[in-house]
Amino acid sequence: MIIRPAGLVRHQNQLLTMRYRYGEHDRFNLPGGNLEAGESAPACLQREFREELALRIEVEDLLFCAETIVGERHTVHLIFPVTVLEGSPCLQPGATRAIEICWLPFNIVAQSSLYPNISAPLTHWLLQHSVRERYLGTLSQEWF
Repeated sequence: MIIRPAGLVRHQNQLLTMRYRYGEHDRFNLPGGNLEAGESAPACLQREFREELALRIEVEDLLFCAETIVGERHTVHLIFPVTVLEGSPCLQPGATRAIEICWLPFNIVAQSSLYPNISAPLTHWLLQHSVRERYLGTLSQEWF
């Protein structure tokens, strides 16, 4: 089982994502990564944001938890709002295969190919500032 914390950075009604290209398909990942041995979820996010985006962040309280299962790969996603303390997002190519940083306007998040696929509850939180449920269950996640 993989545990993957991801962070939500909001700025001027936009959400920070990292665009990946799989064949003919774009995927917009929430920044984050897999836990290393002995690492807490907040520490993992701080490390991943520093390594991949050159940002120093503060991790807020857990917002969502969801799972994806593809074949033998079972991933638990822990989604946290984060606050940028220092830096501007700058993709670090040596630390990620992402093509670019993309700021998605809140009103198009629901139509975007997001990883993990939490578009509907995330859009509700971004626009309504409320959460219906924190555990989102096993997600339907399209893989390319």
